[in-house]
Amino acid sequence: MLAALALLAVMIMTAPGAFAAGAVSDATALAIVRKHCVMCHAVKPTHAAFQEAPKGAALETIADLKKYAKAVYAQTVQNKAMPLGNKTGMTEDDRAALGRWLKALP
Repeated sequence: MLAALALLAVMIMTAPGAFAAGAVSDATALAIVRKHCVMCHAVKPTHAAFQEAPKGAALETIADLKKYAKAVYAQTVQNKAMPLGNKTGMTEDDRAALGRWLKALP
């Protein structure tokens, strides 16, 4: 019985998204945003459609993310409007992690 419980615990802990409920570091949040947002939301966007960040919201630093936290949460986590058309393939795990980081802000 104990062996079965141990095996079950290992299976749960190693499953994809097993740590979805844990704390998210600044580095992880910034990595998600850099992968999915910064090509448009930068002072100098690399996306061909933009000459400047939409709505002036550059998201290149932790300070930027904190400044636009409510909008990022609403657009990316709640209504999933961003990234536009999910062209970058943002996963539900990425959205959840970013949401946890944003919700943990003071």
